Amino acid sequence: MLSGTLNSFRKYWRGMAEKDGGHCPVCDRWGKVYARILNKTMVKSLIWLCKEQQRTKYKWIDVPNTGPRFVIRSNQLPVLKSWGLVERCPKDAAEGGAKYSGLWRPTNKGWDFYHGNIKVPKKAFAYNDEIEGYSEEIVSIHECFDTYFNYREVMAGRFDD
Repeated sequence: MLSGTLNSFRKYWRGMAEKDGGHCPVCDRWGKVYARILNKTMVKSLIWLCKEQQRTKYKWIDVPNTGPRFVIRSNQLPVLKSWGLVERCPKDAAEGGAKYSGLWRPTNKGWDFYHGNIKVPKKAFAYNDEIEGYSEEIVSIHECFDTYFNYREVMAGRFDD
């Protein structure tokens, strides 16, 4: 009996999170599947990261200590993980201190996108920092320069769009 009720709550919650979002009927936590749109600031961050890696020849780039203000302040570089365009250096848990190292690099896919060799989905749908899916519409790096971050658009986006 409890299993059936729990499954009903999960189905209800999932439907709500995929649409406009809402508060969980059990824990009252807000949840929504957010549509992140690849935008100008994100691709400018990727371009900086690629150029910095080319310039320094370092395997990993220390973004907090070497990144320009627009990369640090926008915090859009980590969002590029959603498309597999960048990766964060794994941090050894025994090191202590900060949760992450702050070291980043473009992936092979990121380099292909940077060079204009591939297109990627325009939107990535994420819930609880996990990717749920992608839009069918794809874009090149050049097309992303026409798109700016829009908070209202992110909040209004729906997984069923």
